[in-house]
Amino acid sequence: MSVRDAYDAQLHARIESLYESIEHHEAHLESTESTSMEAHLEALRQLKEKRQHVDGLVQKLKEAGEHGWEHLRQGIDTAIDELTHAVDAARAKLHGEK
Repeated sequence: MSVRDAYDAQLHARIESLYESIEHHEAHLESTESTSMEAHLEALRQLKEKRQHVDGLVQKLKEAGEHGWEHLRQGIDTAIDELTHAVDAARAKLHGEK
């Protein structure tokens, strides 16, 4: 397995977990009556925006040549880290309100 293939597999595992968390957060909001629903909806909007950014970077990675993909790696890792922190913050806020 090449370095790129290994990175791609690890990348998809990370984002799949994050995307499942976003979907869980959205489903939970649809089934609950929260006193701060607007704050939760704003957090969800931001999560979706960050997800779109990650999706765009992943698409660029797919289109990058064999030697051009590595310069995208740092940007992708940073975007995923930001999304991870946003998901964790949304999860904490949602579960802290029960």
